[in-house]
Amino acid sequence: MKKIAEILVAVVFVLNFSGFAAAKINIGFLKKKNKPRNEKMVETVDDWLNEAQNIPLDMREKRKYEIKKGNRHVHVPKPVYQFKRYNYPAGSRETNLSGIKKSLFVPSFLVADNDCKNAAYSHYYYSPDINQLSSEFFIEKLDTGKVKQRRLIEYDHGAIQRQPVISAGTKENYPNLFDSLTLVDWSKDGKKLLVKEKKGSMYEGIYKTYLYVCFYGNDNKTVVKLDKLDDAIKKYYLDMKNIQLEKYRYDISPLGFSSEDDDLVLALAYAVSNENQKIFLGTWSYNCATKEVKLVSKNSTSSPTSVNGLFLIQTLEKF
Repeated sequence: MKKIAEILVAVVFVLNFSGFAAAKINIGFLKKKNKPRNEKMVETVDDWLNEAQNIPLDMREKRKYEIKKGNRHVHVPKPVYQFKRYNYPAGSRETNLSGIKKSLFVPSFLVADNDCKNAAYSHYYYSPDINQLSSEFFIEKLDTGKVKQRRLIEYDHGAIQRQPVISAGTKENYPNLFDSLTLVDWSKDGKKLLVKEKKGSMYEGIYKTYLYVCFYGNDNKTVVKLDKLDDAIKKYYLDMKNIQLEKYRYDISPLGFSSEDDDLVLALAYAVSNENQKIFLGTWSYNCATKEVKLVSKNSTSSPTSVNGLFLIQTLEKF
């Protein structure tokens, strides 16, 4: 029994030794795969830069930069156009002189009638060498073969190769003068437009306001300057108050067309003091059919006015 035990111990010892030798052989086999590097390792940054710059062009790796396309969908918002009423609140549209002075040429809003068959707009021109602003007013047909929004979106109202209906200050050369034409509104039937002209000094403010009614037929454009309204206001205050308005600065501020009568133009009159304070001179009306002028109210500035013109505003679609 003792010999048998010694034999078993010897066998176990041999097996363990052979396993250890096999492990050694395997390790040695793995070590043979890791061949030593033949390249010289650089030791400093300068050495690395020198070696990198000396690589021939034809041996340099050329790869185009590619953006990896992921599965995530990126939503790009599209512009959304919406119609908005132009003359709201009534008579609130004024020319922004400071905005125009930043550029030599600025077009105004493109404003269509109720049916989007025609559109009106102004062009403003600034001459920085004499600090003068002039303007022109246009009425043009829209492409009725397109949907209403497309008629305005695709119409280039910045083009200057068109014939203006009214020009203001373009033939004058006066330093520091501004002469601006602004659309007040279209009439409800789309056959008339009310336009105001404001003339004044860049430093001293407004001198005078003139009103125009543009009668727009099929191909006819007739412009009537509302001198009768101007004369009636001056005559009233001369007769009733013995005030000569022509010696003062005063402003006729149009509201638009009456909601009760599409031929009736409504306007507010103000005297302007040396401190640029406004003194109310009444609400006045001008009848485009009869050319009659009336004092509507001495005290109240509220009057029912229609709001007809349409223009587009652009926003981005919501997520």
